[in-house]
Amino acid sequence: CTLERDFVPLVGDSARKAGERLSSCLVELSAQHPNERIVIVTHGGLITDFMVNEFSQDELNAYHPDFVQTQSRLVPECSITHIKYVDGRFVLIDFANITHLHLLG
Repeated sequence: CTLERDFVPLVGDSARKAGERLSSCLVELSAQHPNERIVIVTHGGLITDFMVNEFSQDELNAYHPDFVQTQSRLVPECSITHIKYVDGRFVLIDFANITHLHLLG
């Protein structure tokens, strides 16, 4: 995740391209497993790269003011982001939720 969305490091992809790859993966998996739950484990940077590609800034700012500028600090370890793919569009249900960690005591 970076503010320079098209910067390509020596090894890897740009933030924009990484988010596009995750989007393509989610669309493909949704087509292969309709009406099923799918769990994907990845790092927070890829989640926010995907989100910046797929959701408007207003939608993102509803979860955190200045989402794009602070995205690299928004996804705690072991958090859960819940996304649905409905009628050709991603819907953000929950973002970076860690309430399950508190249940561990």
